[in-house]
Amino acid sequence: MRSPRALAAAVVVVTLLGGCTPPTPTTSPSSSPSPVAVDLTAPEQARAMIRRLIAKAGTPRLIQVEIAKEWAAITVVKDDQPETWAWRDNTIKQVDSDVAYVQQRVFSIDEFNIDNIGGLFRAAAAISGSESGQELQIVDSSAGELFMSVSTLPESRTVFFYPDGGLLPTLDFNTEGGIQRGLDDVTATGANALAIGVQSNLGAWVDLPGSATTTIRRLRTSTVPVTINERSQRSDLPTFSVSRVRASAIWRVLADARLKGLFDAGTRWQVTVDDRERTGIPRMHFTIGSTSLTTDLDGQELTR
Repeated sequence: MRSPRALAAAVVVVTLLGGCTPPTPTTSPSSSPSPVAVDLTAPEQARAMIRRLIAKAGTPRLIQVEIAKEWAAITVVKDDQPETWAWRDNTIKQVDSDVAYVQQRVFSIDEFNIDNIGGLFRAAAAISGSESGQELQIVDSSAGELFMSVSTLPESRTVFFYPDGGLLPTLDFNTEGGIQRGLDDVTATGANALAIGVQSNLGAWVDLPGSATTTIRRLRTSTVPVTINERSQRSDLPTFSVSRVRASAIWRVLADARLKGLFDAGTRWQVTVDDRERTGIPRMHFTIGSTSLTTDLDGQELTR
């Protein structure tokens, strides 16, 4: 009689000779798990990822943040030099970038409400009409102010948000409210102006003294926050307080022009406020359609 051990050995031999194979394991012990996808548009995911990138960069001093559904990047300032870190393909690493540090404003991610990027993307899509390739960016604007903006690829209208997530309003410069908000935005610095203007098809602007050879213009269009442009030409106009210009007085002139049949919804108009006569008192110079007139700061027409 064979022993139990001999019988077991015989069974193994018969099994192998019979062509049977042991079951294949479903997972090889040496295989690595697939990368876990992270959707940065899900609540709280974007902030968590930006914090991971900041930890890798070793400093929270940000000058740019970019967030899309499946990738994110930050640019920080270290020893007065920019350094960019990105999360792509489930990997965080330092990457090359063309972002330069030109003394733009350094900010903290804690200043911004990025807890629900998906909500910001949906709001932006409702305004721009596109949700293709959406990307959120935080960067210092030329006016020294910080906004969040959502753009698309292919490019459509860029939509801007305040740091708290509130939507930058679209201004209609054919309304008194739009004129008021535009003037408030461009004159927020409170400095004395060389000239102030509003154009129905452009927006509100103010010219300020720059250096000895330059003039600075702050411009607020209907859909874009205040931008700054420095021209290499210094105006010799006398300056005046920006508080002297009132949207209500501008609107009074436009309302009167409407009553006279000079102004309707399709009429282009503009006003420039300056002291070109050098009297010490600025005046408002209007062009409404093909009609030109000059008024005092209360909107009363002046005769030459």
